[in-house]
Amino acid sequence: MGRRRVLITGGAGLVGSILRSHWGDRYDLIPADVASVGDPAQHEETRCFDMTSRDNCAAVCAGVDTIVHLAADAGSGDFDDSLLPLNVVGPYNMLEAAAAAGCRRFVFTSSIYAVRGHGPNPPVTPDRPVRPQGLYGVSKCWGEAITRSYAERYGFSAIVVRLGNPRFDQAGPWDADEPSYMLSARDTAQLFARCVEVDDLPFAIVHGSSRHRRMWLDIEATCRILAYEPEDGTAFPQIAAERQEDSQ
Repeated sequence: MGRRRVLITGGAGLVGSILRSHWGDRYDLIPADVASVGDPAQHEETRCFDMTSRDNCAAVCAGVDTIVHLAADAGSGDFDDSLLPLNVVGPYNMLEAAAAAGCRRFVFTSSIYAVRGHGPNPPVTPDRPVRPQGLYGVSKCWGEAITRSYAERYGFSAIVVRLGNPRFDQAGPWDADEPSYMLSARDTAQLFARCVEVDDLPFAIVHGSSRHRRMWLDIEATCRILAYEPEDGTAFPQIAAERQEDSQ
């Protein structure tokens, strides 16, 4: 098998930047964003991207093995002006393009807000019914549903990642007694790499979190399905900032 050709929509955002930084030249990357992605590395081919345009989605998906769909309204926008075009129409356009291009796998980035209405006790498992918080959470439930529908209809593999907050810092400060859904940069990169590489997986919903003493999102099924092994979280000792910098 040749190198994976991986499209990252929202490649200029926080998670896209984490993946590009930590993955190195592991894949042939296509970071695509409506904003400037910056200077590409040798293994990268940046593209301007507008997911409200069906033609543009078709163009960026051509010749791609795996799509990591990060681009979205992050929850701060108006429904008509932002959530509707970016979180409802956008995933539809991308899935249409993925199906037409014959992509192997589509990774849809959902959010804890699709299930945040359940509360953290006990931790929410991926098989629990959706219980969204706010219209942003509702829009992510739509993305989850249409991703599964297109995967089953067109026969490509799809993984839904209910992502927590990718800003966890092992150097703290944090309280291990507080339920957490945060994940570190290196756990974020490992999780999405496993989503790219895992074989023989028609569809799955997985949870994106580091390992915490008190979990908001249960990750046992995620670890089993993807062979994901978090390296950070409140279940591990707090480390000095200088040691963490050395490990990056």
